[in-house]
Amino acid sequence: MSKSLILLFVLTLTTLSSCGLPFGADNKKKSQAVRVNNTSNAVFSSYVASFEQVAKAETGDPQFSVGDVPVNFGDTEDPDYQGVCFTYQNGQKEIIIRETWWNAASDTYRESLLFHELGHCRLGRDHDDSKILTNGQNYKSSMMSSVIVSPGEYDKFKMGYLKELFTQSKVQLMQLLSTN
Repeated sequence: MSKSLILLFVLTLTTLSSCGLPFGADNKKKSQAVRVNNTSNAVFSSYVASFEQVAKAETGDPQFSVGDVPVNFGDTEDPDYQGVCFTYQNGQKEIIIRETWWNAASDTYRESLLFHELGHCRLGRDHDDSKILTNGQNYKSSMMSSVIVSPGEYDKFKMGYLKELFTQSKVQLMQLLSTN
């Protein structure tokens, strides 16, 4: 097992709301695996619609759509991962969310996790665990942190986190954090 995978495993054991495996080769399913679901669970519809609405505004693409990325409850293949974007050998993707976590989470936490996973599956974003130090406190500098942005930080700095998610610009987030 590589050092980065061991470190990721240790980090996820110490958190309650971790994303799944790093994006890229490590989240590819075995060649015989096929996508379980072709449609999304209706529970996720309002979150996906909100993601699409924000994406249209932030990207300037009025046709932006999540497309063929179903979101469903299921086995994330590790009890410490609350959500995972799986990519299959045939290129299909799907997001799997741990139902027990979802049922206990606030709406804000749910949105933070699902937007993060859609960042992997739809936007092709990888984890970004960099931090911004301001006023003596470290903050996640990206929605794509491997440890999901907490509800308090997400609510307080939401516009900056969403700008960063869709444009990868941290300027607005840094401005919001510096006025905190």
